Amino acid sequence: MEILIRYFIAMFFMLGVLFLWILVQKYSRKFASAHPEFGPAREEGGGCGGGGKCNCGSIKNCTNPKIKHKVRKKKA
Repeated sequence: MEILIRYFIAMFFMLGVLFLWILVQKYSRKFASAHPEFGPAREEGGGCGGGGKCNCGSIKNCTNPKIKHKVRKKKA
């Protein structure tokens, strides 16, 4: 019975953390709309650390058309 109680405590804790994160996002968007002089609110995954969309290691894997790669010729 003690294990089940710990399970429910952990489950509700995680749901609470997720709910709080949703509230933080909501209020950051509200603040950004009320104060346009600071620019738009940055969303998660939109920067260079968000799944390789900004830092492309090779031309084959790059999905961002704004990044221009220098093609290096292999020495013969």
